[in-house]
Amino acid sequence: MEERYRLIISTILNAIGIRVEVERMLATGRIDLVAWLSRYIYVIELKLSNNGGIAAAEQQITTCGYTEPFKGDTRKVVGLAVELDSEGKGLIDWKVVEEQ
Repeated sequence: MEERYRLIISTILNAIGIRVEVERMLATGRIDLVAWLSRYIYVIELKLSNNGGIAAAEQQITTCGYTEPFKGDTRKVVGLAVELDSEGKGLIDWKVVEEQ
């Protein structure tokens, strides 16, 4: 189910002209989505409600240092933890992950 959400979100972002990288590999893990805008870089981690939800997504961003590789860029880096319904009903909650 998470793969479907990832595909839908990346397709929508691409359709409105945002450059999106799906499943970017790092030494510490795999980022679900990276969206590159003119002034921001969004590092997005998706989690289903039955797989830890928003808390697990937030922890993965901070523990694995997902925002670190982008901090050399002049754009502001924003981590987004997103919780999605495991039954396919959509977005439950999201949270900006503060830098440590």
